[in-house]
Amino acid sequence: MTLYRASWVSVHKRLRLALFGVCLVFGAAEAAFAQEPAVAANPDSVDGGNPELGKRLYWRGITEEGAPFHATVRGDIQFSGAQFSCVNCHRPSGFGSSEGGNFVPPITGPLLFDARQLNRNRIFAKLFQEAQPSTFSAQVRQPRMRPAYTSETLAKAIRTGVDPAGRRLGPIMPRYDLGDRDLANLIAYLRTLSARVDPGVDKDVIHFATVITPDIDPSRRAAFLKTVEAFFDWRNKHTEGDQSRPNFSPYYRSDFIDSYRIWKLHIWELNGPPKTWTDQLRKRYAEQPVFAMVSGLVSGPWSPVAAFCNESRVPCVFPNTELPKPDTADYDQTLYFSRGLALEARALVDHLRLQPGMRRIVQLSHAAPAGAMPARVFERAAGRELGGIALEKHVFADLAGLRGLLDAIAASPEKPDALIVWPGPAAADALSALGTVSTSITHVLLPSAALETTLGMASAPGGEGVAFAYPYELPTGYHPRAFRVRGWMRTRGLEISHPRLQFQTYYALTMLEHGLRHIIGDFYRDYFVEIIEHEAENKLNPGTHPNLALGPGQRFASKGAYIVVLDGKARGGFKAVSPWIVP
Repeated sequence: MTLYRASWVSVHKRLRLALFGVCLVFGAAEAAFAQEPAVAANPDSVDGGNPELGKRLYWRGITEEGAPFHATVRGDIQFSGAQFSCVNCHRPSGFGSSEGGNFVPPITGPLLFDARQLNRNRIFAKLFQEAQPSTFSAQVRQPRMRPAYTSETLAKAIRTGVDPAGRRLGPIMPRYDLGDRDLANLIAYLRTLSARVDPGVDKDVIHFATVITPDIDPSRRAAFLKTVEAFFDWRNKHTEGDQSRPNFSPYYRSDFIDSYRIWKLHIWELNGPPKTWTDQLRKRYAEQPVFAMVSGLVSGPWSPVAAFCNESRVPCVFPNTELPKPDTADYDQTLYFSRGLALEARALVDHLRLQPGMRRIVQLSHAAPAGAMPARVFERAAGRELGGIALEKHVFADLAGLRGLLDAIAASPEKPDALIVWPGPAAADALSALGTVSTSITHVLLPSAALETTLGMASAPGGEGVAFAYPYELPTGYHPRAFRVRGWMRTRGLEISHPRLQFQTYYALTMLEHGLRHIIGDFYRDYFVEIIEHEAENKLNPGTHPNLALGPGQRFASKGAYIVVLDGKARGGFKAVSPWIVP
């Protein structure tokens, strides 16, 4: 375990955040809320309201009776709960948002029920998150002091749009037609909203964890851990300097001094089968809570780690995994680069849909998760989108099984129009076994991991039809940030032995830094994740993917893939034969 120091606060111009649709986000928010268990009414809640029913109202716009609420905006535009629930604008944290010149103020419990004061730290974050008209700056900077809300004055504001000082709220704030019980429930929930700093934050220290499994290739393990440790050390040297002269800057730096923390890294090594990982993480967290997990490198599915993060409400920022949680991840606690192998499977289906003469496809998949999961995704997607095309499926457990299947295909007088192979952990063996079969089939398709293995082989499988899914940036892509990251690593003596792994890890660490830089001293995990949603599309992409961007509740930053083929004359040894496919 290593102790580090760092600062995440500096005054600089923020770049544009991703705009969010007020109505479009609701479907994802509702899906996320539906996953939470129902909670019985609590008659002892504050003001007699039930905060869990208030949470349902806040997230889904559903009243105590189970019906959508009704409201009016801009004087005469009427809508129901499924269109304008509170979470869409005020966000899961309650810290609000900004868009199109409109400022949505925070409505967390501690802020609503205290007298309003001008907080330059929170203004700072809003001012620099996106390009705004000059009127926005004036609007945000207005003190608009008011008395603390009470249950009665808050109910009046929600219904009529008038605050405790008698001023009218902005015209985009809906006026809600809510009964007394629903208002009591909503107010009870708002009192709990971001009411306590989340675990993992001490007076002087903020704790983070990363996860790794011992069966990772030693060179990859070393490249990953050295990158994480070097970043922590680098950031914390800045804090050491800033803390030694806290009043050096006229640009609000002294206001930020209370938000400085020492960063402490905990490396959580997971052992045994994946089904035991969730319990291992629970024990580690009980021993030392962390504010967030950053990156990670495991051999196997991420689902057990995601389960722990969801139940403990611990954000995990961009782990290195090809096997993210397979079902919907809207509003989950893990933010991923992409859907990994599931995305590759969907891209292959879209590619085959455009190929003429398709009548029969054969799919061979390894029994391990890296083979079985994309095979299932491919099968489901093909059933929906490749109607009339026969799909034949086979599973193999080892090289002998794969060779037997390939020999049967080679001996058959009728070859399939396409052969899909998901080799799982046996990519090198699978590529060697393909042999002459690949030359007799029009389309032979493999995942991106097989491409990387192929590029390192003396002799690759033959045939012009051999292609690979590739959910990353092409070697011809240009990203200025990549040059800065390479320079950063070299000046710290880091060998760039695994570029994508190290660059993805660096990006995750950058998102950690920028998220904390914006929340300043408001150490609330939901708020932290919301900032990352905005910052993901910032000019911080080190070139691992063509584009990285998140919207509210979204958890996959890269949405597509190319289909590529080997080409000795092309940069990197391969080239794209498809556009960027977004399934």
